[in-house]
Amino acid sequence: MKKLVILGTALLALNAVASEVQVKGGYDFYRKFKAGSSEFSEDYRFKNGPTLGLEYIVDNQGEFEWGLGAEYKLSANSGKIKRRDDNAKLMRNVPVYALGKFNLITANNGNDALYVLGRAGYNFAKETKNVNNDVKGGLYVAAGLGTEFGPVSLEAIYERANVKVKGTNTVGDAYRTRNYTDSVGVRVGYRFGQLKNDRSPKIITQTVQVPVPTPVPAPAPEPAPIVNNTATLPFSCSVEDKKCVIRGFKVDGRVPNENEAADLRTIAGVINQFADGGSIDFVGHTDSTGSDAYNQKLSVARAQNVARLLRDYGLKNSISYGTITGQGEKNPADTNDTVDGRYNNRRVELFFQNVDFSNVRFINQ
Repeated sequence: MKKLVILGTALLALNAVASEVQVKGGYDFYRKFKAGSSEFSEDYRFKNGPTLGLEYIVDNQGEFEWGLGAEYKLSANSGKIKRRDDNAKLMRNVPVYALGKFNLITANNGNDALYVLGRAGYNFAKETKNVNNDVKGGLYVAAGLGTEFGPVSLEAIYERANVKVKGTNTVGDAYRTRNYTDSVGVRVGYRFGQLKNDRSPKIITQTVQVPVPTPVPAPAPEPAPIVNNTATLPFSCSVEDKKCVIRGFKVDGRVPNENEAADLRTIAGVINQFADGGSIDFVGHTDSTGSDAYNQKLSVARAQNVARLLRDYGLKNSISYGTITGQGEKNPADTNDTVDGRYNNRRVELFFQNVDFSNVRFINQ
């Protein structure tokens, strides 16, 4: 009894970390001791009576629960096997076991309305002073059904506990028998700890601190490509307008003078070096000297001659010619009332179409 009290105290202390602890009382309505031989069994009786037990449930959540337990047959008259002829008390049984419960029905309030239970462990058997034989325990098993009402549990249970006896008979012959006790009874338990079996899906909430992203500055614009190529063009050329103007024509002249022709040679060289394709349009002009019809023909002739000279100066064939036209005196660039103004009006304009000079830095001279 002292050992059971110590064990119970230890199990109660574990309630702080256990799911559940149960203190159980009960009563065996049927008890039977069966010795190694059936006729020998009738010489012993195992009286019905109360029990006291303690169970420590490690995990009581879900369909299956498991834990540890111990039980003691309570009174001296009921907890010991007696010899029938002289009513001598022979031995007592204290099973210590592992237990499992399979929950068949769980109520809405979290109680297990119906479950199947099983026990398996070791039956500690001890002889009394009335016995000269050596008594040892053996396998202990039990099975039953149970239900719960709030903190109270109610179980119907069947138990079998094995006992080994070794000794000598009255004639001095040694013997060894394997015996067992059967019992059927009820157990009422009071439960401490986590009493509700919550079989609903667990919703785990977790506060996650999301770091505020550091603003990423917009990438700096890529610097303009460093241009190592430079080209020198005449002042009459405008890179932004993609246009060059050739002057130096006499009043009725069809080709430019030598200085302006040199500019054409420079333009052809720059295009050949830095441009891969595109086309050039030519538009000829005159001053107001002469008739309109004459000036129209003269302006076309000037445009044609400039186009021919550009090829003569080596303009590559990948640069095609677009339109070659004349506008006569209709679109003057300066006044026709002065000599300088009329000089400026006698010209041919070159318009570059799709000629790529993006990687070239032009310097006018």
